[in-house]
Amino acid sequence: MKKTLLTAALLTAVGVAAVAPQARAANTSSGTISFTGSLTASTCTVAVNGGTSSPTIPLPTTPLVNGVLGTAGSSAGWTAVTLTLSGCTSLTGYTKVYPYFSGGGIDATTGYLSNTGTAGNVEVAMSNQQSLTGVLTLQNTTGNQNAGTQLLSATTPTFSYYAGYVATGGAATAGGVSASVQYTLNYQ
Repeated sequence: MKKTLLTAALLTAVGVAAVAPQARAANTSSGTISFTGSLTASTCTVAVNGGTSSPTIPLPTTPLVNGVLGTAGSSAGWTAVTLTLSGCTSLTGYTKVYPYFSGGGIDATTGYLSNTGTAGNVEVAMSNQQSLTGVLTLQNTTGNQNAGTQLLSATTPTFSYYAGYVATGGAATAGGVSASVQYTLNYQ
């Protein structure tokens, strides 16, 4: 009988616990966190030769006389190409800027810009001088093209280059010259 009473008492206690209301967790506050921001493609405005950021720059008509572009490696028709930057003052954490030139029009061997026009044995070089002495090595990686850097603290950071014809593979032959290159500004 003691066993039966003990078992009955245990079953009653368990039954009462199963039927008793369960304690609820206290209600908590909840909310929503939202984020906003923006990304820009460039933080500086670029003017090429005082105009738009994507101009067409005419190279001079150059007669192929008296040995002009008569041998591989000779150059002519050097024309100024100036990239002037503005609006760069809001860059926090960066002090310098440099351009990186890229695109399918770069000859991987010479680093010059391939001619898609009708003239033969000629490409377009970019240089820091009006000669091949300061030529930009456009086939190289970013930061290794001899393009130089400018301080962002300057009022108008400016990159001054020249573009000109270069005879490749022998004497240039008459015809049209057309070449292009893309640029990207990199910040340090």
